[in-house]
Amino acid sequence: MNLSALQLADSVNDLVTPGLLGFTVIALIGGVLFLLMRSMRRHLDIARSRDFTEDSAKEKEAEQTKPEDRED
Repeated sequence: MNLSALQLADSVNDLVTPGLLGFTVIALIGGVLFLLMRSMRRHLDIARSRDFTEDSAKEKEAEQTKPEDRED
């Protein structure tokens, strides 16, 4: 390998650093991801509670209308 190629590789590695901009971008992505996960959890909790309350209400209604369990 050529000596000038090694010197160029060393100088390129010294110039490329993430710096403050890289840290800021990663921090923003992490913050957005946190807010997205919190929102998704809230929406899933609402959806689960609605499904279970509707199902249980339908089951209770169906049990009340069944005449076969009654002894007259």
